[in-house]
Amino acid sequence: MSQPSRKKPRSEVEEVADHYNQRPEVGIKKRKESSIYRMKSFNNWVKSVLIRNHVKNGYKILDLGCGKGGDLLKYSKSKISFLVGADIASVSIEQAKERYKSMKFDKFEAEFLVHDCFGKPIKEHLPKEFTADAVSMQFCMHYAFESEEKVRTMLKNVSENMKTGGVLYATVPNSYWIVKKLKASSGLKFGNSIYSIKFESKDKFPIFGHKYWFCLEDAIDDCPEFLIHFPTLQKIAAEYKLELIFKKGFHEIYEAFCQHEEYNELLYRMNVISDPSNTHDPLIDPEQWEAAGTFYY
Repeated sequence: MSQPSRKKPRSEVEEVADHYNQRPEVGIKKRKESSIYRMKSFNNWVKSVLIRNHVKNGYKILDLGCGKGGDLLKYSKSKISFLVGADIASVSIEQAKERYKSMKFDKFEAEFLVHDCFGKPIKEHLPKEFTADAVSMQFCMHYAFESEEKVRTMLKNVSENMKTGGVLYATVPNSYWIVKKLKASSGLKFGNSIYSIKFESKDKFPIFGHKYWFCLEDAIDDCPEFLIHFPTLQKIAAEYKLELIFKKGFHEIYEAFCQHEEYNELLYRMNVISDPSNTHDPLIDPEQWEAAGTFYY
C-alpha cells in the first residue's frame, strides 16, 4: 500500500502572495462602501504627502511591492517619466497593468513584473540601464524581516538600482507601538472592531522572524507579518549607503501637514475632513484612527 501524499506546508511568502492574489479588485463605488473607507482615504492622503515630498517632475520610480497599482494616479500628478512596479502577487500585477492601460490622464512609461523583491535580486529583470531616482515600498517592507538574508536582499535591490542621492520612502508598521500594545494586553491578541493583531508569544522578541498575524476589516485577513527591529534596519541600511532622514507616525504626519495649504485642500478632496478650516475634527472614526496609528514612514 502506498502512503498518502502530504502537502508541503506553504511558506510565509506563498501565504502572503495567495492572500493578495485572492483580494478582489473593486470599483470606486464599492470602495466607498467599505467599512474602513475613511481610513483608506487617510492612508492614501499620507502616501500623497510622501510622494509629493520626495518625487519630482521627470523622476524614474522603482515601486517594490506595487500591489494593484493604487498609486499610479499620484505618480501621474507628480509628472514622473518612468515607473517599474514589482510585486510577488501575480494577480495584483495583472490588475496593475489593467489599471495602467485604462488611465485617462497623462501617462508615463511603465513596466510591471512579478518578482519576490525580498527573496531574489531584481536587477537583471529591470529595463536595460534603468536607474531609479526614488524607490517606493508601501506597506510591505516588514515582510522582509522574516530573516536577515531577506532584509539584505531588499536593501541590495534598493541600493543597486537607485542613483546616488536618490531616496527610499516607505510606509511600515510601527513595531514600538505594536509591542507596547501587546505588553499591555492580557493575552496574545489586541485590537478593536476594525483590526486585530495576534502573536504566538509575548516573552521573546527576536530581531528577525518575529511573526504576528494582522487582520484589518475589509482589507487583510489574518495575514502573517513580521516586526521590524528599526535599529537593526538602520544599521544594515548603512552598510548599503542608506541613511535615515525622516521618520514619523501617521498621526504625527497629520499634525505636521494638515495645516499646509496644499495638503489641507487634499484632505478635503479626499474626504478625510469635511471642513478645511477645522482639521481637529477628521471624518475618520476613533477605531479607524487607532488602526491608522499602527503605521509610520
